[in-house]
Amino acid sequence: MSLLGHELISNTMLELSYGRRYGLIGLNGSGKSTLLTVISHREIPIPDHISIFHLEREVEASEKSALEAVVELMEETKQRLEDEAEMIAGNDDPESQDRVNEIYNELDELEVDTALTRAGKILHGLGFTKTMQEKKCKDFSGGWRMRISLAKALFFRPTILLLDEPTNHLDLEACVWLEEYLKKYNKILVMISHSQDFLNGVCTNIINLKDGQLSYYTGNYDTYIQARAEKEVNQMKRYEKEQEQIAHMKDYIARFGHGSAKLAAQAQSKEKVLAKMEAKGLTERVTSDRVLVMRFNDCGKLPPPVLQFNKVSFGYPGQPELYHDLEFGIDLDSRVALVGPNGAGKSTLLKLMVGANPATNGTIRRHTHLNIAWFHQHLSELLDMELSPLDYMMKMYPEVTDPEQMRRIIGRFGISGKMQTQPMKFLSDGMKSRVVFSYLAYRSPHLLLLDEPTNHLDIETIDSLADAINAFEGGLVLVSHDFRLIGQVAKEIWECKGGRVAKWTGTIQDYKAALRTQVLKDNQ
Repeated sequence: MSLLGHELISNTMLELSYGRRYGLIGLNGSGKSTLLTVISHREIPIPDHISIFHLEREVEASEKSALEAVVELMEETKQRLEDEAEMIAGNDDPESQDRVNEIYNELDELEVDTALTRAGKILHGLGFTKTMQEKKCKDFSGGWRMRISLAKALFFRPTILLLDEPTNHLDLEACVWLEEYLKKYNKILVMISHSQDFLNGVCTNIINLKDGQLSYYTGNYDTYIQARAEKEVNQMKRYEKEQEQIAHMKDYIARFGHGSAKLAAQAQSKEKVLAKMEAKGLTERVTSDRVLVMRFNDCGKLPPPVLQFNKVSFGYPGQPELYHDLEFGIDLDSRVALVGPNGAGKSTLLKLMVGANPATNGTIRRHTHLNIAWFHQHLSELLDMELSPLDYMMKMYPEVTDPEQMRRIIGRFGISGKMQTQPMKFLSDGMKSRVVFSYLAYRSPHLLLLDEPTNHLDIETIDSLADAINAFEGGLVLVSHDFRLIGQVAKEIWECKGGRVAKWTGTIQDYKAALRTQVLKDNQ
């Protein structure tokens, strides 16, 4: 399996078992998304009667309502199955009769009579109110249409469900609902996710894609980490023992290969043993995944508070007030995670902080020298895809005249080698996010406002981002659906709810537990 002439997977076996929920993990660019595409396009042998749904894009911006878009695939499937049953109904051979029985079982599983109710529950779990469920798809943003596509996949319940970063457009509450839903999926699930917390909650198995090979582990992500560590320890022991044997044999051959007839014969015997070992395949040395070390530039000091909200209220034109009389301050010691239900205005609050939205009432005071770096989901869309990362950064920072200096700057975020000079349209979404981070970091900000920064990043890169944030000398306000990242970097959790912002007294795991209790109560 290759992409743009670069071989991603070779000489390996893909094996999926019914009733298993697989987490597909690997570094950015290793070929995870490409593998899901290969499966969904049936470029490997998959029986025709096995249904597949690959979540890869949002639903079309059509005149259909969200509810209609979710159930439409059921109508198509029902018609296809009925046509197939009618076509083979006259055949008396056992194979045809078995297939007819399978078709009737599949028709029963569709549960046509309860379709609208089931679809509505799924949409509700993903944050859609009754009113929103009747709203036309064309009136939703891309992120919400992606949620509709996810609802469609869950409603369809295919034999093989392929999900590529399903939590990317969800808030924490919807993430908890999805985790509870997927942990009961009893067919075949193959899922790419950057969230260790989510992988732990859902997966029964882990598939690691590394160096073009698939390795299989039983259990969730934490179990995989432990099993992989034990496997690598044992592998290194075999490698070291093997290398010791090889060194001893080579030394013997070199010393006695031309000695007496008896010693020469023994040397030849050892040469044959060595050749057999090499032909059979030697144990490979364990190589650790390349650790990416991100770093934000030093920002200097500013006296607190660097950002002050005084009786701030805000509402979009023609809509109810979203926030009322907000009173709080942010300084360079702040490490805040914003949480709250969908629609509470977490991203809007960041826009107020950076000045993208003006306050309806009250005042927002920013220190005169305050430099804010605002990461949001649409930043990568502003990149010039025809430029390379190096050319883009040289364009954005013309004061840097030495290309080698700029290479080092972007290299801090794992953009190295040929990636620095190839057009960004050929880079993965994760690499484009790294370009954005390198752009923001070089500005030496005092305050990081991060709105879903983990989308498209692999687990290792997220850990590197967490380390960079913890080493950063400035302040942080974070919106994320990644419970683990919040736990790594946030000192305070602020809940946005009912037009107010209040400190959550527990940990982020306490908050997740409260969400789970509410989700289970709603599903009773």
